[in-house]
Amino acid sequence: MKMLIIGANSALSTLQFTLNHSLPRKTDVSVFCLNTNGKVNGDEGMVFYGAPNSACGSVKISDSAIEFDLNTVPSHIKKFAITATLDQGVFGEQDNIRLKGTDFECLLETQGRSERALILLEIYKHNNAWKVRFVGQGFNGGLQPLAELYGVDIADVEVAEVAEVAEVAEVAEVAAETPVPKPIVPPTNLSKISLTKSAPKVDLTKRAGDLGLIKVNLNWNKKAGGFFASKIDLDLGAFIELNNGHRQIIQALGDSFECSPYIKLLADDRTGASEEGTWLHIDGNKLQDVKQIIIFAFIYKGVTNWNKIDAKVTLHVPGMPPIETKLTEQDKNNSFCAVAAISVNNGFVNVEQLNRLFSGHEDCDEAFGWGFNWKLGSK
Repeated sequence: MKMLIIGANSALSTLQFTLNHSLPRKTDVSVFCLNTNGKVNGDEGMVFYGAPNSACGSVKISDSAIEFDLNTVPSHIKKFAITATLDQGVFGEQDNIRLKGTDFECLLETQGRSERALILLEIYKHNNAWKVRFVGQGFNGGLQPLAELYGVDIADVEVAEVAEVAEVAEVAEVAAETPVPKPIVPPTNLSKISLTKSAPKVDLTKRAGDLGLIKVNLNWNKKAGGFFASKIDLDLGAFIELNNGHRQIIQALGDSFECSPYIKLLADDRTGASEEGTWLHIDGNKLQDVKQIIIFAFIYKGVTNWNKIDAKVTLHVPGMPPIETKLTEQDKNNSFCAVAAISVNNGFVNVEQLNRLFSGHEDCDEAFGWGFNWKLGSK
């Protein structure tokens, strides 16, 4: 086992390994996937609490470890930067940080450190071999200046000043590398998390029972319908199943507005006049009693095509960027959409995009096995 000091590097003996760390749970650990220019390539370039698995399968973040499989790294990724940030306080208030891989170990002493963000390690490729470097560089401003260093744009966050820190000396092998043209890299926007077919799932940052109020919003482009926009009526609802077997549908149709104390639908927007759309509230502090929640939306009247109105459902979870999924399917025959599933596994909560279209409630019930009897109704 090789003990690294700050600035030192070492060859990796294996391409599959787990990096264990002693960082406290309140620390946000991120891995930036960098190209030859030291920048991320779009939205898939950052692995963090909202997206803990890299798109290429090379990196997976868990509570106290990061798993690496360098066999699956795409050719454009040349380096991984492992970082840690704090929302409150500084690292000088935390215990010393220990990092341990298969054949290396690092100790970062935190006494006297005033930073809220740290670059801990770099895993990088040189001459077709992978190496690790102990960096230990800090930023007073937290996540923002750290992310901007790697070409990530975080919206709606107050600009913070970068701390004055000692530069880590570059080893001779880095200086010997051939310069390459700088690519144009689009910034990654961390003001929201978008659920897509390629990234359909996100793990929430806290355990069930400690999430606070989760707000779910259904909204659409109020101008898309032109003169008829005020006649468009979209409805938001949910299926909830508790651990004790209780099942219930929450929706305005039938005046079933809540399953207390777990979930509540706020006033139904029947005209489209509200700029904020329709809201559903979920008590994240009660989710330990819940087996699953399936969020759904349906077109009650006004249009037959989801794509014409740019509808989207957004989950607002305390301490996280908004989680958004868009309803843009063009199937004119299916006006009912099972949007997303919220489930609890081993005490932790995750959200998964479904975006499955059905002809109506009964069709969806049959697919998911809810077990209700359905009849025609109106508001």
